[in-house]
Formats: sequence, C-alpha cells, structure tokens
Amino acid sequence: MINNLKQLYAHKAIVDGPSLLARDDLQSAWEAVKQSLGSQSDEVRIAALLEALKCGQPCKHWIFEIVKTETGPVQWVAFDLLWEDATDRGRKQLLKYWPLRSQAGVDYTKLRHLLATEQWEEADAETKELMLTVAGREKEGLLDRKSGETFPCADLCTIDQLWVKYSRGRFGFSVQKRILESLDKNQKVNTKTSGSHQLDSSVKDSLNQVSDSLAYGEPHLRDIFASRVGWQVDGKWLYSHELIFNLSAPQGHLPSPRIATPSDLRGGGEQACRETLGRWCRACCFGSVRCGVLFFGWWSILDRLNNCPCKLPLRHN
Repeated sequence: MINNLKQLYAHKAIVDGPSLLARDDLQSAWEAVKQSLGSQSDEVRIAALLEALKCGQPCKHWIFEIVKTETGPVQWVAFDLLWEDATDRGRKQLLKYWPLRSQAGVDYTKLRHLLATEQWEEADAETKELMLTVAGREKEGLLDRKSGETFPCADLCTIDQLWVKYSRGRFGFSVQKRILESLDKNQKVNTKTSGSHQLDSSVKDSLNQVSDSLAYGEPHLRDIFASRVGWQVDGKWLYSHELIFNLSAPQGHLPSPRIATPSDLRGGGEQACRETLGRWCRACCFGSVRCGVLFFGWWSILDRLNNCPCKLPLRHN
C-alpha cells in the first residue's frame, strides 16, 4: 500500500514502458494514462495519477472526478496530489470532498452527516461506537490505555477533523489537547515559581507525562481542565445527560470522555463496570463524566495525537 507522497514517487515504475510525458503527442499520453487508471490494481492507478497530474489542467479534471466519485486509497492519493498543487481557492473547493480515511475499514459517512447537521449528542454516541469498532473493544465497551496508545492515526485524524470542521473549531480531540497543553504550561510555570509540586517518579519517566499525571491523580490541573471545557460546574462533575450538545457549549466540551466511561459497558451497567474495574468503578461516581476522565483511555487518545500529525490544515470557514 502506498501511504505518502515519497512512496508515491518511488512507485512511478509501476507504469510499464517509458515515461508517458516523454511522448510528443499529449493526447496519446493521456490515452495511456486513462488506460492505467482503468486498471484493477490500486498501485498501477496511483502511479498513473502522477503522470496525469503532469499533463496539466485537463488531466486535473479527471483526477478531480476520482476525488468526487470514489473512496479508498486511490481517492486519498488523488486528493493529496491535487491538494499539494492547489491554490488557496482550490483547496477550499477540495475540502468539500475531503476523504474519510480509515486504516480499519470503518465508514465515517454517518458521523459526517450527524456533525454536518449539528446532531451533536448523536454524533458523540456515534464517535464512541466507531472508536470501539476501530480498536476492537466493542465487547468491553470502553477504550483502555493500550487501545488509545495504538489507535490508528488515519482514523483518529478523520474523527478529530470531522469534529473540528463541523463545529468550526469549537470541538475535537485536538482542541481539547491544545487547551490541556495551555493549562499544563501555566501550571508548570506556577509550580516552578512556588516549588510546591514534584511529579511521582513513575510519571516523570513516562512518555505521556501530562495524561499520566492527570490519571494518577493531579486533581488541580484535572479540575481546572474539566471546568474549562464545561465538564465540571461549581466543583461538581456533570453526568452524561447533563452535557451541552450545541455550539453554546464551552470550547472543547465535545467529544465527551464517554469513550473511556465504564458506565456504558454492554449488557450489565454498574455490575459489568465493577467486574471490569473493581473498586475503581464505585470510586469514579457511576454515570458521571468523571468516570472517563479518571481512566487512561481518553487521556491516551489525546497523547496519541502527538504521533498522529493530521495531513491537512484545519479550516473552519
């Protein structure tokens, strides 16, 4: 599978014969490109896209048709090629056909529809279902730390960018991450000044210091963050049904941490929660947003974004 532009150029030789652009007759060259684009092999079609791009504007229209009418790896590469070569105006048009990439073969069209029509509560629930499917955690009903740390980048970026795009920059995991990092930076400045706080040694050596310090019990920063995104009001954690599912919600309010909330475990509610997490279930206040915040699954998703740079700049207009 060809995953990036460097690999794409390395696979030019997949098209048999000399370079198509070496031919004097552009029409003949384009006929050869069209023949390759009709191949059953994704790699042959992808290599042909490179040659099509070099044919100039007429060929770009054919590439654009692939972006508009297809799904899957060939469409993704067609989109990337046009994106790299497009003006700002062209990129704005391309965003209408932004590919819903998935390494796990998951279909994100329903989530896109829910977000585009501002059905925020349904989109929040759909996000959890999709993420459990991607991680293979349907039976458990929540993400654990390991599944968060290994969550496929293509899927995480698709989910995050859909939320950011349709909320016009208000919601999304990356939005939550920026808020958390800003608060953590201020916290470190204050801590350095006062000299009043030392991280536990196990957290110091961690690759995920922010999430680990929060999950292991950094209540001050955790509470500040929860208050900032509206999960905690007047010092009290909200229950899931109390969340605000519209654009008046604080920035970063959604998606909720229900992806890591044990109260949503299948077929057993609190009993299943206790069987899975023991004493921690009762401690996390069953049914509260706090359940998801206390456990590693949600925080590890934010940490995962460090290793999952999304390819496209996020535009909210």
